[in-house]
Amino acid sequence: MIKVLLVDDEVLAMEYLHNMIDWEGNGYQIVGHAFNGRKAMEMYEEERPDIVISDIKMVGMDGLELAEWLKQRNPDVIVILLSAYKDFEYAQKGIEYGVANYLLKHELNEKKLIQELEKVRKKLETGAKTRKIYQKYFTRQLIYNQADTAEIEAEELGNRFFLVMIHRNDKFQNGKFKEIEWTAEEIMELAEVLEEDKDGISYVADVRLTINTVIILYQIENITSKYMVSTMIERKSKEIEDRMKRIPGCQFNLIYSDEIRKNEISNIFQRMSRQIHHAVFWKPCRAYPLNRLRVSEDENKVAWNELMKELSTMIYDGNQEWDHFIAYLFEKVKYPEYNLGEFKELLHALENLIRELEEKEGFMHKSMEEEGNRIEDIQNYYVSCIRHIYFELQERKNKKYSRLIQDVMRYIRKNYNQELSLEILGERFQMNGVYLGQMFKKEVGVTFLKFLTNCRVEEAKRLLEEGDLNISEVAEKVGYKTSQYFSQIFIKTTGVRPQEYKRWNEA
Repeated sequence: MIKVLLVDDEVLAMEYLHNMIDWEGNGYQIVGHAFNGRKAMEMYEEERPDIVISDIKMVGMDGLELAEWLKQRNPDVIVILLSAYKDFEYAQKGIEYGVANYLLKHELNEKKLIQELEKVRKKLETGAKTRKIYQKYFTRQLIYNQADTAEIEAEELGNRFFLVMIHRNDKFQNGKFKEIEWTAEEIMELAEVLEEDKDGISYVADVRLTINTVIILYQIENITSKYMVSTMIERKSKEIEDRMKRIPGCQFNLIYSDEIRKNEISNIFQRMSRQIHHAVFWKPCRAYPLNRLRVSEDENKVAWNELMKELSTMIYDGNQEWDHFIAYLFEKVKYPEYNLGEFKELLHALENLIRELEEKEGFMHKSMEEEGNRIEDIQNYYVSCIRHIYFELQERKNKKYSRLIQDVMRYIRKNYNQELSLEILGERFQMNGVYLGQMFKKEVGVTFLKFLTNCRVEEAKRLLEEGDLNISEVAEKVGYKTSQYFSQIFIKTTGVRPQEYKRWNEA
């Protein structure tokens, strides 16, 4: 709504003006009633109305003096003066001060007031559009450090700001990062929450940097306490975070700065731009203060070629700890600090290893369903890729297995999280389930149920090591209907309870 301040030193005149029209019904909000010019100045500082309607003849500061002060304070504020006197000199002086109109009280009625307000509304809308375009241009100039000193001095925005950067997370799929563009719904939600002004913080402009990154400049007003400023910045950033979380499937991260000056905007923007590339290491859908983010000043180099040789040897030797080794590789780029450069080198090294193994062994490259935007998702993707190669190699080495049993083993490894039985397998492979179980035990050396249990427990161990899921969720992921039965199987197979195994890996 358009905010309006009414000013008149006569109580009856004030009441008459207030009750003349349905202000809210016409899209206006009365934010205050001032009975003299001095009080009007105080209310203006608190409420920042778009329109001030004032009597011209008042004791102390009159309407013309108030109009002059308002226009000096904010050239965009609309001032309408009312008078019981038809005095051309007053009208002429009001025009010099930039008064929108000069209306006679005895001629004022509901129709005339609404007509005048509609003229003002159009003027405000036009001015707002022009202002928005300029502020977007000005903000872009500031963040890229292209605004000259004279232009900065001329822009009357004060010198207290903070920046917010919002990044729609890239999606990692089949070994590649893909930028995800903001949807129309997300853009609408963003616009609604970004441009809200409150609590001494006002929106200046936003600039869309890429298809998935936007930066917003906010101005800080009327807050002297550093603690309060920090609290309001954090609260605004959390408000944006909470609003974006409402959108299904929207994965994002947000960085916000402390209070900054105009000449710091470009430098802070550059720091944010560098940090947002580390979003792959962060938990998604969260707001992060820029000054608390871990920064790696010296990114240590890692001998990935040697480590890839070691991983390759483990795969060929049938060493079942290969998945733990991959976890170790990813730990190297996370600790003691996030190492973005070496993270990219690790992905490049893993991609090369997978292609080399596929070409050497004549395997068809298999697209994996795993996708996401966190480092854990990317780690799972490479575990899946190498698991496929590892088991293919193991099956080749175990020539003693017939083609049928190899197919059964492959089917179990792929569908271990589903309900499986010898009867289901018999239907799948078109033979008697009991006989199939006997063949399986004879060739593999363990029963079908033991083989299935081992597959499930190995996957459960991996999920517990990641630490993202609770025991019930892990049980469901690996094919058990109840966490109690899963715990019994896990203890029998590993000798420890799932809770203990999870705690050991979190320590």
